[in-house]
Formats: sequence, structure tokens, C-alpha cells
Amino acid sequence: MKRQRVKYFSPEEKRKLLDFIQKYHANKLAKRSEFMYKLMFSTGLRLAETVGLNVGDVKDRTVLVIVGKGNKEREIPLSSGIREEIRSFLEWKSMNDEKVDPEAPLFISKKHRRVGSRCVQHDLDKWVHRAGLEGRYSPHALRHTVGFDLMRGTNNIRKVQEFLGHNSITTTQIYTHITKDQLRECAELLVCDPGCKYLVFICN
Repeated sequence: MKRQRVKYFSPEEKRKLLDFIQKYHANKLAKRSEFMYKLMFSTGLRLAETVGLNVGDVKDRTVLVIVGKGNKEREIPLSSGIREEIRSFLEWKSMNDEKVDPEAPLFISKKHRRVGSRCVQHDLDKWVHRAGLEGRYSPHALRHTVGFDLMRGTNNIRKVQEFLGHNSITTTQIYTHITKDQLRECAELLVCDPGCKYLVFICN
């Protein structure tokens, strides 16, 4: 069975994208995009879940409660870093005359309506191109990025499944492919002992 190819941001691409957008932080679109991407990179939210957020869903929260596919509820812990980003973004919204009451949309368009999925795709296309990244990325690539980051960091497919809210672990298995860098890391664990003709496995 052929493994599905998944588009995601490498750590370098993610940094390059966010660093580029940050240069335009005085621009409303840039501010919204930067925070949205940071939130998605920190939580693994689907696009529909992201644009559906209200201010009350994130304000003063340590855990994000999401009702996702199939009306399934999941809890996503919010790191101290993203909680600070949330606080800063809500402060910015208030200073720019955007509503911050609990039922107000977290992300709004130029017309002060809840931002739509197509708008997010259009904006991402623009930022990716201007940041000099190759290829086309869908907003779901941010969620895939979280999957690969978590798999590299934890090496625990069950943890990744629970964090992303996958019903089946088969869905999570797309993040288990072995990269060339990981193969090189494996090779570094094998050291040839000068006094021995055998390879020795180094266990940390």
C-alpha cells in the first residue's frame, strides 16, 4: 500500500513564515494571520475549528475545549507561550476597536464578520509566496505540522492521536514515516569500536 504524501511545514519553513509576517505586525491582516498560525501550530486545530472560535473560548483559559468531527469533544492544553500570545492578541483587538466579549468571533474579516475558510486559504497563499516558500500549503498543513512535530518529540503515536482528536489510530499513522535525518540519527547510534570488529550500540 502506497503511503500518503502529506504537506507540512518543516521547522525552518515555519520559522521563515512567522518571521516574515512579524515584519508587518502593524498591519491588521498580518497581526491576525500571525496569531492564527501560532495558535494552530500550538494546538493542531482544524481550520473550521479555528475560524469558529469565540473570544470566550480562549480568554483566561489553560485548556481549550473543542467540539470537532462527529460532535466529539476534546481538550487541548494551552502552553504558557500560547496563553501569552492570546492575552496579547485580545489586548490588541480591544485597542483596535474589535469586540472582545465572550461571544464575539476571535477572528474577524475587514467587514467585522467572522472570517471564512476561503479567506484564510487566500491569506496563507499570499504569505507563503511572499515569504519565499515553495509549493502550495493548505491551512490543514499547519495541523499536519503539529502531528509531525509531536511524533518527533514524543515518539508516541497514542499521545499524538489523543492530542489531535483522531478517532482511528490509522489516521495518525501518516506521521510515522522515517525521514533521512532520522536515519542519520540512527547511524550515529552505531559506533565502531577500534578494538573490536563489531558495531557497538550507544544507549543514552
